Amino acid sequence: MKSNHIKRLCQHFNLGDPTQEPQRVPGGLLHIMWQLNTDKGSFAVKQLSKDINLTDYHVIRNYELSENIASGFIALGIPAVTAIEKSGKHLFIINETGFLVYPWVNAKALDKDVVSVSQALEIARILSKMHQIDLQLKEIEEAEFDIHEKDKIIALIDLSQKKKLPIASSLMEKLVTILEINTNYHDAILMLKAHSVISHGDLDQKNVLWDSSKKPILIDWESARKLNPTYEIVNAALDWSGITTQLDKNLFGKMLRAYKEAGGVIDKDIVEAAFFGVLGNWINWMVYNIQRAANHCVPEQQKIGMEQVMQVLPTVLRLKSLIPELVNAGKA
Repeated sequence: MKSNHIKRLCQHFNLGDPTQEPQRVPGGLLHIMWQLNTDKGSFAVKQLSKDINLTDYHVIRNYELSENIASGFIALGIPAVTAIEKSGKHLFIINETGFLVYPWVNAKALDKDVVSVSQALEIARILSKMHQIDLQLKEIEEAEFDIHEKDKIIALIDLSQKKKLPIASSLMEKLVTILEINTNYHDAILMLKAHSVISHGDLDQKNVLWDSSKKPILIDWESARKLNPTYEIVNAALDWSGITTQLDKNLFGKMLRAYKEAGGVIDKDIVEAAFFGVLGNWINWMVYNIQRAANHCVPEQQKIGMEQVMQVLPTVLRLKSLIPELVNAGKA
């Protein structure tokens, strides 16, 4: 982080004077995180990816809305952290780089491959509470879905092959299956749109911190939006049950039961559509990372893109094969 950025952030948000150079925080698949210590306290600074188009009014609006959503849930008893604001604005842009500043929290996320039964069930109960709250913000009218057309996906995979990327052969080999999954996702959208609530949108292990008492704190509300509640509990249950490594099917079922026991409602008629929604979300992330691997000018970003594709592709294929069995668990 540049010294003039630090100075302007401290002045803008009245953070105090820095006591040392900001320390980069490991992790983060899209943005860069820093710990900034000043004579007034400790802060987490999110430096937004250069891929984020900050000249787009809708992008800036969505960042502000996501922090307002977090604030709304905090006011209703959901444990979370929201960005510091000034004059009602959270996002501060310096020389085309966006920053969000948060109070530093002495807590830690689970490692991405860790499966913890007690913590997974706590997440299911929190989601149930959030869905029952049914938070209302007049600025958010309906659920929105990211979609990528068949031709775009084919063109990107062709590009990966032309550039001789290590991911190209695996993508070409599974192209038909990738397109089939994408079509299933598009077909599921109408059903998923029928009922939606405002919620977090990306409640996997990296976005929940746990304090010394093992109490959760929800962070990174960037994906907060209106979404289908059955989709979100299915998505979270897959994440917290280890879908990216080896799925614990028993824990997956336990999370769905914990959600229902806490008052959450799983719509049996759209359980299969919810799974296709999850697959579509993975496809969207894979498309972004193919683009990152093929087109990004920063080698570190290209590397992250390829790593993500090689994690996402087997995850998508694994989940597709498990859907018939898991749909039955969702309807139980």
